[in-house]
Amino acid sequence: MTLHRCFILLLTLLLSPMLLASALNAEPGAEPEAVPTALPLLTLNNPGDYSTGLHSLWLEDPAAELDASTAMAASGWQLSDRDSLNFGFSNSVFWLQLPLQNLTSQPDWALWIHYSLLDLTEAWLCPQPITAISQCHYQQSGDLQPFSSNRAIDHPNTILPLLLQPQQSYVLLLRIKTQGTFQIPANLMDADTLQDKLLTSNLLRGGYYATMIVMGLYNLFIFFSTRERSYLYYSGFVLSFLLFHMVYEGSAFQFFWPDTPRINEFALPIFFALNMLIMSLFVPNFLALKQHSAGAFRLFRVYSALILVSVLMLPLLHYQAMVQIHNLLSITLTASALVVGIRFWARGHAAARYFTIAWAVLITGLILANSRSLGLIPTNVFTLYAYQIGSFMEVILLSLALGERIMQLQKDQLKARQELMQSQEDAIQYLRDYEDLYQNSLTGKFQLDGEGYFSKTNPAWRTMLGYTEQRYFNADNPRFNSLFTDTAERKAFWKKLKENGRVQAYVVSMTQPVTEERIMVSLTMRKGSNAENAALFGSGQDVTEDYLKEQALIQLQKEKTQSLRQLVMGIAHEMNTPLGNIRMAETFLNDNNQHWTLDEQQQHLRQGLEFIHNGTERLNELNQLMKSAVVQENQYAGELLLLRPWLQNWQQEHQKQDEKLQLRTAVHSYLVDWPTYPEALQIVLDQLLENSCIHNQELHEAGKLKVTVEFRERGDYLELHYRDNGKGVDKDQRDAIFMPFYTTRRTVARHKGLGLYQTYNLLTELLHGHVEWLDTEEGGFALMVRFNLPLPERNTPAEPQPVTDLVEQITNDKDKNDNGHGE
Repeated sequence: MTLHRCFILLLTLLLSPMLLASALNAEPGAEPEAVPTALPLLTLNNPGDYSTGLHSLWLEDPAAELDASTAMAASGWQLSDRDSLNFGFSNSVFWLQLPLQNLTSQPDWALWIHYSLLDLTEAWLCPQPITAISQCHYQQSGDLQPFSSNRAIDHPNTILPLLLQPQQSYVLLLRIKTQGTFQIPANLMDADTLQDKLLTSNLLRGGYYATMIVMGLYNLFIFFSTRERSYLYYSGFVLSFLLFHMVYEGSAFQFFWPDTPRINEFALPIFFALNMLIMSLFVPNFLALKQHSAGAFRLFRVYSALILVSVLMLPLLHYQAMVQIHNLLSITLTASALVVGIRFWARGHAAARYFTIAWAVLITGLILANSRSLGLIPTNVFTLYAYQIGSFMEVILLSLALGERIMQLQKDQLKARQELMQSQEDAIQYLRDYEDLYQNSLTGKFQLDGEGYFSKTNPAWRTMLGYTEQRYFNADNPRFNSLFTDTAERKAFWKKLKENGRVQAYVVSMTQPVTEERIMVSLTMRKGSNAENAALFGSGQDVTEDYLKEQALIQLQKEKTQSLRQLVMGIAHEMNTPLGNIRMAETFLNDNNQHWTLDEQQQHLRQGLEFIHNGTERLNELNQLMKSAVVQENQYAGELLLLRPWLQNWQQEHQKQDEKLQLRTAVHSYLVDWPTYPEALQIVLDQLLENSCIHNQELHEAGKLKVTVEFRERGDYLELHYRDNGKGVDKDQRDAIFMPFYTTRRTVARHKGLGLYQTYNLLTELLHGHVEWLDTEEGGFALMVRFNLPLPERNTPAEPQPVTDLVEQITNDKDKNDNGHGE
């Protein structure tokens, strides 16, 4: 509510001169008074400056039909009661009479009208007594005629030289016509005083113009250096205000278009509107209204729109109406700026203090200038140039305010720059940390461009694809789609990515470009945003080992299921015959014993018992075979095996038992001893050798069966290679021969198909070996078993340990090798 009252008060102060002028201007429309019998004679007693307002008579000519003779003879002349005549806006023509008498010895005088926007001023200097108008000296001036042709003295104001003979009386008759306001602040002065006044006026005008130009251009240059928009608006405000002031004062007509007076008809409203438009942009920018007061910001935007509309309406409206509209807009805009400045000053904005004082000084100058024009205050140097002084002080204070604001902005910018530098340092550190994580991540990370080529990769991804160095990868730069092994897999991957925008842990098969090895990769990928450089971001993990383990587990489960099925079927098959014989003997003895004689009973009883005994023995044998096929660690003793002597002894024993067999053994290793289960190893080799002899009986009988048993050390593994030159095993039967009760010669098979089943269990479960089939050009049965080789046992002779410790050590070393931590 206080701000509203303040705004209303300011409008009242600014509008009061105009309201007063309107009230005073009502006099021309009143009934004319009689010409006073005693004319207000202006007596020039001494050289100096004389105000003419209170010594003048005025007459309104609404139809503009009077000439000099009829005007002087007309009735209705009125005596002025103001020191400075102001009739406001009117379409009439006004006549003035100034009776004067020169009692000095100075003949050279001049009438100075301190208002330059009068269209036409005609003057008749008539000596007294006057008998005819032709006796008068005539001259004219105004801004609708070329400057050089109607100005006796080169000055923006109207200055009429008067030749007043000493001790002579005159009547100065003036006819004034204009589209603007009828302001006639006139002074009569001698030639010496005129020169002094002109010198003072020129000095003040020159200083004022120079200051305004310097301030405007200086801030314009600052804008070009800093690109701070406040300097541009301030420079535009100062320079446009200077142009408006030069038009108002008449200097623009004097210096810029002296031979084109028609420009004066629209120069004032155009430059007035230009200054107000820049002011409506400068104030919101200077006070940052958009950030601090959205309502005030919108208000000044409305002012800008109204000013532009008024300019567009300039060809449609009369000059008087346009000037009045611009005056009202200027007063409202200036008052609004002052009120907003006071409000921001109260909020503690330092720059608003200078801004408010500057606007208050300008408004004070406007009020003083208007009051002097109306004759409300005396005319002196201060009141005469109050408008210029107010605008000059405003420019200086606004410059200080702008400097204060810029200093505050610089402080804020410095603080913001320091915060930005700190945030940049933090961001750089975060970026370095991220880059370090990116480059040193164990997970492969990459970025793809729009064409599907790699734009960025980390070492883990390049290593996953088989590239040892980045330059090799950059030289090759394979396309992402070319890595997919399966086309259908690739299409399914892109389809899911297109549908969801991202893919998480999608396992695909890829081929390494360098080694052409197949690997299984778990891919995670997402699309890049518009702000990101890459089209796609992804990461991948090599899950080949896990995939193979999973597939091995699936295969193992499948094999176990098949083994269980085969075991059940084998047990049922092997037990079927002895159980059938026992049941048959039991049925025969129970059903027929009543009709037998004593001898027959004894004979059939012996036969039945024999059948039962044979069946029981076969079941017992089957039970023993099944027990032996099941592996239990506590069933076998672990110890350090001297590999070469043990293998040679095993060869010699079998060679003695079977001289037809060509058996060869070898150890390709520096290994001296090996912690293992010798009894289990012997069972494995015996079963394999027996199997070779049974299934290659003809070669064996002919002495052509060759069997080779070798131990080879490869890296962290010890490999057992077993070969014979027999007929071998078909590929489709390789997985089946290790199943329980599987045999192709059941009638002659001593182990009933459980021998190789026991062998497989001993190799995989007890000895922790991995069985692989070998394909050789010679054909035959070729098997390789890979055992983990404990490193401490290889490099340092170990003391005998309990079997439980040995087994635990073997297991731990195997885990280390499986996890990639073995040496």
